[in-house]
Amino acid sequence: MYRPQLSAKNTLVLVDALHGVALHAHGINSNTILRSRLQELGPMTQMQDPPLLRLENESYQICLTFLQNLVADKTKKEEEEEEEEIESLLVNICQEVLNFYIETSSSAKKLQSESSRASEYRWRIPLGSGKRRELSARAPLIVATLQAMCTLDEASFEKNLKCLFPLLANLISCEHGSNEVQTALADMLGLSVGPVLLQWC
Repeated sequence: MYRPQLSAKNTLVLVDALHGVALHAHGINSNTILRSRLQELGPMTQMQDPPLLRLENESYQICLTFLQNLVADKTKKEEEEEEEEIESLLVNICQEVLNFYIETSSSAKKLQSESSRASEYRWRIPLGSGKRRELSARAPLIVATLQAMCTLDEASFEKNLKCLFPLLANLISCEHGSNEVQTALADMLGLSVGPVLLQWC
């Protein structure tokens, strides 16, 4: 509603505040002691495991929306420094969100590999229902993040691809809670990453 009245600086203050909320929520969600205590309390609290995942997802989603709006509103003639700051923030938040998702999937794999060391056979154990549920809950944010990365103009995308590509490669090998992420990733690789790699060849 107030988007036309907000300057880029005002919006960046809001992004900073929401980013703080998202990081705090993620910190609580990553606290295994707190999560195990919640599970011990009974079935009613298990529905909230991890307890602040929705707040974390929504805070990151709003940050991405604000930053995408700023990228789209270049008609406001921001200074070059401000444009670079907006682009850098968008890329950093995208990296952060992708990292958290990959870590969630990887931590499950690490536990599985540690438990399988004692066994003679190396069976591939699927993700537990809790981890799968968490990855599924994070999937819409990952899709929005991949789409946000595609809003960067061609030069910016190419400039930042070096730091983003390892995350995209890790995302390919992750086990996912739903196929939404794989579909969005395939679209991004085909429409945005592919053309850049072809230019480099």
